[in-house]
Amino acid sequence: MGGGGKGGGGGAAAAARADEQARQERIRQGTESINQTFAQFDDNFYNKRREDALSYFNPQFDQQYQDARNALAFSLDSSGLTNSSVRAQREEELQRLYDTNRRAVADQALGHANTARTNVERARGDLISMLNASGDAGGAANSAMSRASALAAPDTYSPLGQLFSTFTSALGQQAGLERASSLSGGQFGGRYNTGLFGVPKTSVTVQN
Repeated sequence: MGGGGKGGGGGAAAAARADEQARQERIRQGTESINQTFAQFDDNFYNKRREDALSYFNPQFDQQYQDARNALAFSLDSSGLTNSSVRAQREEELQRLYDTNRRAVADQALGHANTARTNVERARGDLISMLNASGDAGGAANSAMSRASALAAPDTYSPLGQLFSTFTSALGQQAGLERASSLSGGQFGGRYNTGLFGVPKTSVTVQN
């Protein structure tokens, strides 16, 4: 009887080993299936995400920049300063803002690609963890297809904010200050005068 019990225990252990080997094989097959399904998420996919975001953002950026240039040109023309040092200063200021905002837009587009990469790797990791826990290769394969389909869907974007509003607002504020200076005889006004509303009464005109 003792020998029979020992033999029975050995058979149970062998069955347990066989079950575990079969389970590990299912996990291997399920992992391979997940990786094959997620193979579409390569560098080309993430580069496309970045390019799609730029295609959405750049026309808005370009329009905002053009509007800012038009506002500057109108302000300079109205004040008779189209050919002046003020124009050069303002154009340099606008160019710096352009460069800063262009980099910010590029970073935002790259952020969409990086977010997509993070979401894909998180989904892959979740699927493999569930597979290891369940040993259900078929369920893992189906879940991988569903998750991959959702991850491959086109991204969504929010419109750009007003990137040049500070610059264009400053033009309007300067005009308001100059208007106040002109009406008050120079008692109130901006830190410099563009000539938009004439020379304040307290100003000194230098003649050669």
